[in-house]
Amino acid sequence: MTESVAIAGNTPVAVAKRQARPAGLIDAHMQRAIACIAESDCPVLIVGERGVGKRSIAAQIHARSHQSRRPFVELHSADADEHAILSAFSAKGTIYLAEIGDLSLALQDLIVGTYFHGEDAHGSRLICGTSNELSEEVKAWRMREDFYYMVSVVMLRISPLRIRKSEILLIADELLNHYSKQFDRPKPVLGEEIAGFLLEHTWPDNLNELDTAIKTFVAIGDPSISLAALKAAAPNMNWNGHRKPQSLKEATRAASTQIERKLISEVLVATGGNRKRAADELGISYKALLYKLKQIGAEPMQNRSGAAL
Repeated sequence: MTESVAIAGNTPVAVAKRQARPAGLIDAHMQRAIACIAESDCPVLIVGERGVGKRSIAAQIHARSHQSRRPFVELHSADADEHAILSAFSAKGTIYLAEIGDLSLALQDLIVGTYFHGEDAHGSRLICGTSNELSEEVKAWRMREDFYYMVSVVMLRISPLRIRKSEILLIADELLNHYSKQFDRPKPVLGEEIAGFLLEHTWPDNLNELDTAIKTFVAIGDPSISLAALKAAAPNMNWNGHRKPQSLKEATRAASTQIERKLISEVLVATGGNRKRAADELGISYKALLYKLKQIGAEPMQNRSGAAL
């Protein structure tokens, strides 16, 4: 696990080590590329949608390089200022600039002058990450052309999870091993329904979303509730079309409600709408059944004459 340094104000501040994802989440081809790139100090640009693991790859490049004993400094470009940039480069390790397309022109000038043309240009290693095509930023005059070519000496592109279908179940298995050990629970088996869901889902948040899904599956333990929780969380979109994160507790509650509604409906149908018999079949009191019917918003069933049951 790589030790990180976050930049707060003007001073690099050591922070808790992040929980690393299993190494198996990066395929053999990318592992070879990482090993090759780690041998030099040339700048690297990692391109990929949010959640594909850009930061994780940057950390692995650092861990395999001769800079590995020095700090791994992570800086988010949108929050950066001149003092933060200078502090980061003074750490003499690997600097990871996340979402470099958000870096202002003034800070681009600063990096060109201090890192690429400064007296101590080779004291640190620069790795940048972006979710956007930076050539468009250059065309729009939001990024210096020379800065773009300097930071992209080596470019790594990471494909989104939705077009890596053949890897999804392999990645899921790695995560099952990982979280089963972390939670000290038996490794659950992916049934056909859950495996089918994992393969059919488009994963708009990529590895971040798959990681959360498998963590939920291991934490809940019950395959039926887990599947319902995953389906309940998947279509949860906010107003501008981006996926809105949902907590494990919220997803489990939504799944439990769906299962209860389905089970109560099936028993009511089997008993011809007789609520007292349905309560006996479900092993709950009549009052408890009425409360649950109100809680889940079930419509009252009617007999053949149209009277409510």
